[in-house]
Amino acid sequence: MPALSPWMSGFSLPGVKDFSQLTLDLTRNQLIVGARNHLFRLSLSNASLLQAVEWGPDEDTKRSCQSKGKTEDECQNYIRVLLITGRRIFTCGTNAFTPVCTTRQIGNISRVMDTVNGVARCPYDPRHNSTAMVTEKGELYAATVIDFSGRDPVIYRSLGNMPPLRTAQYNSKWLNDPHFISVYEVGLFTYFFLRENAVEHDCGRTVFSRVARVCKNDVGGRFLLEDTWTTFMKARLNCSRSGEITFYYNELQSTFYLPEQDLIYGIFTTNVNSISASAVCAFNLSAITQAFNGPFRYQENPRTSWLSIPNPIPNFQCDTLEERGPGENQTERSLQDAQRLFLMSDVVQPVSTDPLLYQDNIRFSKLVVDIVQGRDTLYHVMYIGTEYGTILKALSTTNKSMRGCYLEEMRLLPEGESEPIKSLEILHSDRSLFVGLSDRVLKIPLERCSSYKTEGHCLDARDPYCGWDRKQKRCTTIEDSSNMSQWSQNITECPVRVTHTQLICNIHISYVTHTPHMYHTHTS
Repeated sequence: MPALSPWMSGFSLPGVKDFSQLTLDLTRNQLIVGARNHLFRLSLSNASLLQAVEWGPDEDTKRSCQSKGKTEDECQNYIRVLLITGRRIFTCGTNAFTPVCTTRQIGNISRVMDTVNGVARCPYDPRHNSTAMVTEKGELYAATVIDFSGRDPVIYRSLGNMPPLRTAQYNSKWLNDPHFISVYEVGLFTYFFLRENAVEHDCGRTVFSRVARVCKNDVGGRFLLEDTWTTFMKARLNCSRSGEITFYYNELQSTFYLPEQDLIYGIFTTNVNSISASAVCAFNLSAITQAFNGPFRYQENPRTSWLSIPNPIPNFQCDTLEERGPGENQTERSLQDAQRLFLMSDVVQPVSTDPLLYQDNIRFSKLVVDIVQGRDTLYHVMYIGTEYGTILKALSTTNKSMRGCYLEEMRLLPEGESEPIKSLEILHSDRSLFVGLSDRVLKIPLERCSSYKTEGHCLDARDPYCGWDRKQKRCTTIEDSSNMSQWSQNITECPVRVTHTQLICNIHISYVTHTPHMYHTHTS
């Protein structure tokens, strides 16, 4: 595909780094951006600046941070929570290892309406992986580290009208050195995705990926599990390659939820000390529910084996709590069970035996998915950020002959430079992608059909967004076609060649070099 520069726009500000938090505000046609010591409002149409606000730690807080052995770089305010609640934005930063949260007016982010302690809502250390979401009722669900030393990980509910609850403290069976990835509100449950050291693995240290679940109407226990979740459960997620010896991608890095499909996509990689390999697996919510309805795994004490124990409530629903009133169905036995039975025995299996896509010698970092109406069917198109600063556009399909279809590879950094993609947000209505890098935000269109000048180029690209309009004699999207009978696509096999497009872009300049690049893909 030809150069991207005519379609691409971006934003950067000298000295500002870590554009890691991107939040779409469709109502006001703006992108809220959290970077180190800064908040920005950008236009969704071209990523131009609407408002910039500096939000760094004060000198006393910085000095205190450095006196505790932290570096000047660590003792800044890294934005880690950026959530829209109605006409306000709730945002938290590390604030030189003194976490703080503010509520701001969404149309004027310099206007601070409230400031609260950020502990249990935002990490102290910018390197700690955390996640947070706010419900319609104003409850904040956060998964982070609650102490300066980073030894007390927590899934915590605060704000709103429900009582504050947390996971059990200093209990490695609940959470064992977790890295939190994402959180989603689904019906009466809140789901957390994470990776952690596997307590149930007997031979050496191994990391497993998990999905954890709590009820939104959980009010905690009485006497036992006071101020603690009574509905906390977790299950292992499996993403592996079949063969004579199964190859496991154990470490979840990113997820993307498609609510209308009840589908969760996940990027999984090998351990950082192992060979580089990455995969994408997808999970149905029904498969996750099935694991939570199954038996538990339980170990009486460190010297005994892990046993499978039948689930006392195999079809547990949160609404059973509400029907009887808060806490009324909590017998001593049920609370004892909640205290010890939370790890599921069954593993959540993905939609296909093998990953939808896998690649050796590379680490994927972020993922978003678009649903595209093709001529004959719906396609899921994945946009995968890598540790090198490239974005891979790939087809997600259960068709084995087309599995692992790379459509395009975009390089966003100058030759010789590499850094992980920090954040990806997809704007479905505008068919565009916002990319957060260390020192800038880029906006890239998802489809550039008019770049394919001939029928051969258009059809050979196998791009679900594009087809050849025989009447107009040009490559168009399905929406721009004159009529369906005149519009053709040919997505029956993977494209032979993938474009490797170099992009160097900031506010003032953009230049592009184009080199064809053969990309090795796996098919099964």
